[in-house]
Amino acid sequence: MRYLMIVLALAMTSCASEKITMTTGRTVVVRAGFPDMGVEKALALADGECAKRGLSARVQLMTSPNTDKYIFECVKVD
Repeated sequence: MRYLMIVLALAMTSCASEKITMTTGRTVVVRAGFPDMGVEKALALADGECAKRGLSARVQLMTSPNTDKYIFECVKVD
């Protein structure tokens, strides 16, 4: 029983955090964590990915009740 609880806790922890699921030259898709902590955490991940190209992340599309993804566009900082 104790082993099962540890396995379940580890599984839940791995699902809990935001994660980049796709990246192209101009777009970064971040899967929201559970529970969804808002766009701020997802933006930080996307911004880090865009910074690799000298760009900054901008929200392109917010999540809706039907999806768990945030979509960001990498843009040049003025």
